[in-house]
Amino acid sequence: MNTAEKRAHFRSFGFVVQRQAFTADEMQAITREFDDLMTELREGQPFTGESGENRAPFVELRPALGRLAVDDRIYGTVEELLGPDFLWASSEGNITVGDHLWHPDRPGDEEEISYIRLKTMIYLDETTGDAGAIRLIPGSHRVPLHEEIESEQRHQHGPTLAPFGVPGDEVPCVAYESRPGDMLFFNQSLWHGVFHGWVGRRYIALKYAAMPQTDKQIGSLDHYSRGTIFQPLDSFAQSDDPRIRRMVDPLPALGRKQIPAFVPFR
Repeated sequence: MNTAEKRAHFRSFGFVVQRQAFTADEMQAITREFDDLMTELREGQPFTGESGENRAPFVELRPALGRLAVDDRIYGTVEELLGPDFLWASSEGNITVGDHLWHPDRPGDEEEISYIRLKTMIYLDETTGDAGAIRLIPGSHRVPLHEEIESEQRHQHGPTLAPFGVPGDEVPCVAYESRPGDMLFFNQSLWHGVFHGWVGRRYIALKYAAMPQTDKQIGSLDHYSRGTIFQPLDSFAQSDDPRIRRMVDPLPALGRKQIPAFVPFR
């Protein structure tokens, strides 16, 4: 896709896919760093598989992983989708053990979901429609579809998705089947879920946000990051990489702004 095509796809469907952006050798190196850092964070203990692991921040803790945030193949696509001014919104390292029911990361009314928060997914294990692929409901990052799914809770809690009465794994969707080296960029207001997962499914998530234009948008950043977005780690806050500094330098000042209390969707 060229830039115009990527923007149109992202605007209409809420996601963009980039296939085999990283080589096999690069993915092996990334995976080694991931596994080593996860082991370090659990103080040398093995992964038991009894529950999933979510570590945030993550790539900021290792220079080799931190470079992903500004790698041309990632940063360039983020810039195409968000424009030249955007913020770093932290990262995650995840090991999952099962399913994740339908939900948007950033639910809300039309005003709130018009503020774009972007997530880049780098899966370290192959996923298929029948085994662990993230599923996406195209166009569900926009009203009216966003509000028509689970209108009361904005999260699937029971065995079926309201108001349709359809089991989660039978909901019409796109299953993002991936091999190591692929990347998914998606709007965090897009409805997504994971079904038929397995113990030990690994991925890295890099998060970015458009430059906020209103107090409500700043409040949303504060709420969903629990205030941490405005205090980037020294590895990024003191980085000599101009791309990293461009993303993080505005954050402390935004955090000091006096804004009304943010009320998230309930």
